[in-house]
Amino acid sequence: MAAALMNPRGAAAAQAAAPPTPVGDIDLGDIIDKKQCFCLNEDPAHPHTNLFMGDERLFLQSDSDEQLLVHIQFNEVVKLSAISFVGPEDESAPLTIKVFANRLNLGFSDVEDLKAEQVLDLTPADMLADSQTNLYAVKFTRVTSLTLFIEENNGDDVSKLSGLKFFGQTVAGTNMSEFKKVG
Repeated sequence: MAAALMNPRGAAAAQAAAPPTPVGDIDLGDIIDKKQCFCLNEDPAHPHTNLFMGDERLFLQSDSDEQLLVHIQFNEVVKLSAISFVGPEDESAPLTIKVFANRLNLGFSDVEDLKAEQVLDLTPADMLADSQTNLYAVKFTRVTSLTLFIEENNGDDVSKLSGLKFFGQTVAGTNMSEFKKVG
């Protein structure tokens, strides 16, 4: 049982091992600084901006293989409790996702070598629009950016993801997008 609490994977394991999403958690979509978000290995015809459209017919798709590296920047410091992934019900749906917090400028060689804050092994149930995959609350308490490494999918040559939502709370502080570079 201790091992399950240390490493929840997928919706079923996360629901069993992690506490329910705390009362007061909100959809943090309005806190995402979409101008600072980017994705490595995205198909130009299916960019990461499709993730925030709210239309499952629009999707992010990988380009040369199944791996994707999605960087999300927040306007404010947030405490994350869960992520909602929406994807297809086929072999292009993400299977293994490594989640990194507050790490800037990560490339594919970096994410393969670094220890992630959490590794998610997703199931088809995790890809449904109304599901949430809980995160380790203690590892995501003061987050300004998140990098998601879609390491593998269910066997297709490319990975697809049509929606991505983050749930949690803002931490009293400063809007990072209001800072201007000096010098």
